[in-house]
Amino acid sequence: MMNFLKSRKMDQEKLDSVSELEKIREIEKEKSVNQRLESIIFQKFEETGLEEKINDMHSRLEEVSGKMDELMFLYQSNSRVKTNPSVRKLKVKEMVNLLIQQHGSLSAPQLSDMMNLSRTRCSEYLKEMELKGVLVSELKCRKKFYKIRH
Repeated sequence: MMNFLKSRKMDQEKLDSVSELEKIREIEKEKSVNQRLESIIFQKFEETGLEEKINDMHSRLEEVSGKMDELMFLYQSNSRVKTNPSVRKLKVKEMVNLLIQQHGSLSAPQLSDMMNLSRTRCSEYLKEMELKGVLVSELKCRKKFYKIRH
């Protein structure tokens, strides 16, 4: 009985190995079929001339992208010069400083008339300059006058 069971076990192992071999064969067949399909598709793709068209489009897109980068750089560099608030602020503060030196002392409404700015904006510039210690303010009849700090 024992010999029979051993031989039976051997047969089962052989069957398992045969079924594994069949699975491997099927996988290899699928691989070869897939490789053939890929080669046929690639051949048809080359025959259509799409690869050349795609390469041409790619090079055109790179040219357009380069031109867009140049335009963006020019736009950003020009917009920085025009809208840079610190440069404009410095120029306005220099003008405020010069006008106050010429007139001795000025109020925000007087300065706004001379510089063609709003009273609010002039008051902001004057307060900033006062906080930084450039100007000194004094009240005269409910009006605030600014003069250069000595």
